[in-house]
Amino acid sequence: MKFEEFEMAVNEAVGELPPKFKSVLQKEGIIILPRESVPGKIKEEFRGGIVLGVFIGVSRKDRSAFLVQKEPTRIEIYQESFEKLYGEKLSDAFRAEITQTVIHEIAHYFGFDEHEIAARGY
Repeated sequence: MKFEEFEMAVNEAVGELPPKFKSVLQKEGIIILPRESVPGKIKEEFRGGIVLGVFIGVSRKDRSAFLVQKEPTRIEIYQESFEKLYGEKLSDAFRAEITQTVIHEIAHYFGFDEHEIAARGY
């Protein structure tokens, strides 16, 4: 699929988030960035796994007046990973997974680890 199609699918999925999650994104200034591929550093960190998205920034529970954030807080969503799982056609499952991934990464913003997020169904 063309990157523009993926980008549109991510934007549509974000638009369909439940209000409580959309408000977190807006209030906290967290941006959602569709990306074509997973950066090498992240691939190494999650060797052997498929990385659909990542939260980049400082979690809410780790914020401090003494902590200087170097990059803007954001969630990156990776097209190549979704295509590995769902192919190049935008199916309902593909779109639903984008939404789940964004919610999962918002949970990281609040400081939840992988086990806590999984226990909540995301």
